[in-house]
Amino acid sequence: ALADLKSLSFDLEKISNLQKSVKIGVIGTLVGNGLSKPEATTLTKNFSDIRKELNEKLFGNSNNNNNGLKNNTEPIYAQVNKKKTGQAASPEEPIYAQVAKKVSAKIDQLNEATSAINRKIDRINKIASAGKGVGGFSGAGRSANPEPIYATIDFDEANQAGFPLRRSAKVNDLSKVGLSREQELTRRIGDLNQAVSEAKTGYFGNLEQKIDELKDFTKKNALKLLAESAKQVPTSLQAKLDNYA
Repeated sequence: ALADLKSLSFDLEKISNLQKSVKIGVIGTLVGNGLSKPEATTLTKNFSDIRKELNEKLFGNSNNNNNGLKNNTEPIYAQVNKKKTGQAASPEEPIYAQVAKKVSAKIDQLNEATSAINRKIDRINKIASAGKGVGGFSGAGRSANPEPIYATIDFDEANQAGFPLRRSAKVNDLSKVGLSREQELTRRIGDLNQAVSEAKTGYFGNLEQKIDELKDFTKKNALKLLAESAKQVPTSLQAKLDNYA
């Protein structure tokens, strides 16, 4: 999940760069066809209107005698063909085809990138809330027998100081196997889920912070587990513990 989140941030940066390249590319095309840079920039501010008119021109209602345009108004992109001298637009000039092709290609790229991000967000959500075991660890260590696996390990009475769980440990008594750590991890996963949900709506302020917090907690928890593992474990239990690990 963390790898997907990191990849997601890179994809979002790519989309931002792609959006900039759309604007720069359109401005460059307009300037190359007789407009000054300020004029091209002003025209590009109406990008959504240009896109709408291009789509209507290419895919509009065939019964519309105006070729998709309303009120017989001159399309915005036709302004490009008008030189500074004020001459009329020439239908033979390929500017329409140039702009339409470039804009359509960029729009397709944006749509593909957005779809990829949505798929990654869905995958992250599935991993973060994957069924049993993440929220309440309800399925962890269970078998057909309601007694948890960790309670069925043969207990060595002579070394009980190093392994405090007894065979008859209650199913719901997790106090000896890190309940506080489980609660803390569950809370942090919940925070991460919330940050991912916010990211889906375009707000990324908490996402990076929650990822860092989860990483820090995991590192600290790993140190605690390392300290626990340094304790003497009865030889009779070592093989089974290795197998469970």
